[in-house]
Amino acid sequence: MPLAVNAAPCASTSVGSIPVSNSNPPDYAVSTSRVMPTLKSTQEQMRKSISIDLLTACQREVNFLRMIDRKAPVLYEKSVVENAIRRYETCWLPAQAAKPDLNNIPPLDVHWVWHTHMLSPVHYQKDCKAICGSVVDHKLLSSDEIQQRYEQSVSNWNDFCPDEPYDFLNSTIMNSSLSDASTNNPPYVQKSSYDIASAVQRQRNFNYQVSLPHFTAPRFLKDAIDRYLNFLLLKQTYSDQFLTPCYDFDLVWHTHQVHPLSYERDCIAIFGSLLKHDDSVNDRSKNSKLLKGESITKKAWSNHFKEGFWRRGCMYRGHVAPAFLGFESQDNRNISYGHIHIPSISLKEIPVQREQLRLKLSYGSKKITTFNADLWDKQVTRSSFSLKKDIVKLQGKLMLEQLLPPMNSKLSQSIIQVYLENTSVDHPMGRARVNVTASISLNRELELIAGDYVEQPLQPDTRLWTLCQSAALNRTALQPGAMAFVATHTLVDVRDGAKYIVQIVHSAPMLLSMILVYGTEQRLLCMSHLIGADSLPSKEQLDSNLQFLPHLSSPEERVFIVLNKDGDFAILKARWNGFSRKVSGDKTRKGKPGSPGALNVELFNLLRNTVQKLQLPGPDGSTLFLIGDAQARLNGRRMHCRSTQTAEHIASIFAIGTLFILCNPDKVRARQDASQVGHQCQKWPMTLACGYGRPVPSNRFLANRQESAGGLIDVAPAILVMCGGLCDSSACGACGSCGACGACSACGGCGGCGGCGGCG
Repeated sequence: MPLAVNAAPCASTSVGSIPVSNSNPPDYAVSTSRVMPTLKSTQEQMRKSISIDLLTACQREVNFLRMIDRKAPVLYEKSVVENAIRRYETCWLPAQAAKPDLNNIPPLDVHWVWHTHMLSPVHYQKDCKAICGSVVDHKLLSSDEIQQRYEQSVSNWNDFCPDEPYDFLNSTIMNSSLSDASTNNPPYVQKSSYDIASAVQRQRNFNYQVSLPHFTAPRFLKDAIDRYLNFLLLKQTYSDQFLTPCYDFDLVWHTHQVHPLSYERDCIAIFGSLLKHDDSVNDRSKNSKLLKGESITKKAWSNHFKEGFWRRGCMYRGHVAPAFLGFESQDNRNISYGHIHIPSISLKEIPVQREQLRLKLSYGSKKITTFNADLWDKQVTRSSFSLKKDIVKLQGKLMLEQLLPPMNSKLSQSIIQVYLENTSVDHPMGRARVNVTASISLNRELELIAGDYVEQPLQPDTRLWTLCQSAALNRTALQPGAMAFVATHTLVDVRDGAKYIVQIVHSAPMLLSMILVYGTEQRLLCMSHLIGADSLPSKEQLDSNLQFLPHLSSPEERVFIVLNKDGDFAILKARWNGFSRKVSGDKTRKGKPGSPGALNVELFNLLRNTVQKLQLPGPDGSTLFLIGDAQARLNGRRMHCRSTQTAEHIASIFAIGTLFILCNPDKVRARQDASQVGHQCQKWPMTLACGYGRPVPSNRFLANRQESAGGLIDVAPAILVMCGGLCDSSACGACGSCGACGACSACGGCGGCGGCGGCG
């Protein structure tokens, strides 16, 4: 999400000893002979001008964004956002203006639109003064502070807005029913001049760019804060230029802005006025304002700072949030095989005057079990005597879909409420509520029916083109008519005929390996593709106790990410170890047997925050591997999956098969090769289905490419190809997006910088 920022020129302002003045940067496109202006401050002077603890605040900001994306994606829905804006303007702002309290916690929907509004600080100040007469301040709280203040905050809300529920779900339902019931109630007209609803959708893209685990690492964030200070130094010196941030210090900038009064004080001290932030500059096409600003920023950065502008794990991830890529939810209405585990059932609101209770549990027409309970000694029973047979029957149904956990949920179990209604005509009264705690696991047994690889041209304005553009690490090679090798495989559950379609796309020039999983009716369920160092940091950027977080620290490592409509599901990192070629002996030396080695894989489950390690083949030579709730064999056609997230596990299985091909340093053998040397990839169904023997962006391909270029190309971690001698270190921001700045014809043409456009 690009940002545009303006700082009004100021003739003379100081921060301590920080002088401020206007200065024009050199026209890089026209002349490089002009004298480079001196920065107006030092980084330490700039650091002293910031009045909040940016490190602590950044960690809280990341946690808040993660909570919105993972636990409350409903807050992106149009009707919920519109209702939240109404509640924010009519309840929250007036209440906080009347009785300011930084520890008061707003409802989550209100907090979300408030947070978005503050990211346009000029609009926020103007709108606050128009709505409630003063600028309402805000600060990010810790989880402990939120827990301690929650009940009091609800009470404060109810005192100020007694007719408006604190819980946003109840409010949305109530507001919707009132609108439907009366056409005389016109829709709410927003008071703010800023288009908050549109900004919420843009914020979804920004959230995705900073959602990977390394954005929580203190060491990574400390470096980001230093880079933010450098960014402010450049803006102070080149006040009339459009400058663009990378995502690491763009996050710091956002964090600073959501402390509005502190941000205003700091900006006035540094710039003499409020630094404007406009996140509507999103165009990454050639010659766009965003890319021109990126080019200016990189060159100014390289002239003033030793550290490069481009930085691992800080750049544009190659595509927008998955919610905008056309993914759909998996259709679970026709589940035939699986397991339902119900560890507990509780019956609430039981009709009075019951001495005994019998609860029958059935699945369809099949009786599962019966529970009996004597309620005589319970307080809910009233003592009475009657000769009349008195039986009340209550009945309720629960659809299987209701038992399924939400997509991308960390919880292995879900709690569902079922209301039992009276079915008796003679006794119409009576109702009870059942709370069912349940977990469901499927039992998919899938058979691979492999398709052939076909070389086909890619055409613009097609779905495949868009997805390739999102997944390719060298997007400059994606031109109309560019060729890719595509195979379409079918996975069938032979018991009930359920099908999944798996499409695998490879292009060595585009540095593209992509796996698409479709369900019924061509519903795109998830995708897996290669990612590079623009998305992941090196281990040196992480704290010593956080080395388990996903990172790229070796040229031999390759990484796939698995994502669905709700975001990232898993990261799979692999590296080949133990390979050695056979050395023939002669009279002077003894021969050495070769070793095919093995693939070592780390799987990071981004929902459960767990790490799983495996080796293929295993120590016993087996190609069987288990990942999460699924298993498969490289030399087999069968896959088993017990998870409701079947498509994501399928994508992970094929990603491991593809990593086995990409990382394998051994030569590629023809199918008819009967040699028993090395792993028999040319005969294994899974490796063949993943593209063995096809032109793929393997480590061998990259090594050959580097060798053919005479060593001018440095193969950096995970196919981030940089052109040695053609760009300075700061100019590789272009590589953050395309993977090969030598192919860009000019640095800065790839839009690899942060998503908020910039300032200027």
